Amino acid sequence: IQKESYQWFLDVGIRELLSDISPIEDFTGKNWSLTFGEYEFNKPRYTPNEALEKGVTYDMSLKVKATLTNKQTGEHITQEVFLGDIPRMTENGTFIINGIERCVVNQLVRSPGAYFSQSIDLGTGVTTYGAEIRPMHGSWLEFSIGKNKVMTVRIDRKRKFPLTTLLRAIGLATNEEILETFSEYKDTEYFIKTLEKDPTQSQIEAVLEIYRKMRPGEPVVLDNAQELLHTLFFDSRRYNLGRVGRYKINKKLGLSLPNTSDYWVLTKDDMIATAKYLLKIVHGQGDVDDIDHLGNRRIRRVGELVAINAFRIGLLRLERAIREKMSLIGSQPEEEFTPTQIVNARPV
Repeated sequence: IQKESYQWFLDVGIRELLSDISPIEDFTGKNWSLTFGEYEFNKPRYTPNEALEKGVTYDMSLKVKATLTNKQTGEHITQEVFLGDIPRMTENGTFIINGIERCVVNQLVRSPGAYFSQSIDLGTGVTTYGAEIRPMHGSWLEFSIGKNKVMTVRIDRKRKFPLTTLLRAIGLATNEEILETFSEYKDTEYFIKTLEKDPTQSQIEAVLEIYRKMRPGEPVVLDNAQELLHTLFFDSRRYNLGRVGRYKINKKLGLSLPNTSDYWVLTKDDMIATAKYLLKIVHGQGDVDDIDHLGNRRIRRVGELVAINAFRIGLLRLERAIREKMSLIGSQPEEEFTPTQIVNARPV
């Protein structure tokens, strides 16, 4: 299990993560662009036994072909850049770090997907219902129906707002469209009460309202608000359900969206289907999930832990550092700049 997963990281994981950040452009997008291509590993300097004896790390250096393009002149410079030393796994599935043999323990984590819950308020005896959509990485989306029968949504545990505001923002702009989509529940008091609480009437108002709730105190600009909503749920770099998450959501909500990387972000259908399933549970149909059930958990193996928890964070820092260096260079044509000058392996 250890060896297979780490081999996946070396063969596939690194390539996927590099293609996520490539190409890197400067802040204006007009002067420079850096693209990462094929990569290879150099042979380790020591054998595992030598590393143990000498008290060093058993690793191999990662070299990546990087192409720097000057967008003003159209010139390309391609070089091999060093992206850090990647620990190599021994035959026993362990790593040797500073002469000590260590292993990465697999984690048992909650699967990404949609989960539904039901709880009873001890004070009033009223049943409350909730749903949450958890991605591999990205913003949490929580739906709930409280004791006042208003359906609300929270993004990243921030302030609540009515569910209909979110539905308007993703494209169900008018009351008629919302009621038509939820025609089987439109006469229930849940929708009537939620619409009463909803301060918005159009898609633009809804997008601005969500921006106000997520960024209190900042000036409200429509472009920024639309950009924020897009990056929260519909941008594959910021939000990712993964193969497991898409499979679980399709299965739970009865959707048939293809399980390809294009659909590893949230879609309008996901949000609507989650709200419908929550209403179904309120009306005594559908199943509530037990988060401790092993069917709702998955194993994160060494390759994924290294890729997501370490390598990805390093690459995102590297990307920011490269952008800053590009903006310092500006578009000075008089000097020759090379990829090795702007790629610093330290963050990785």
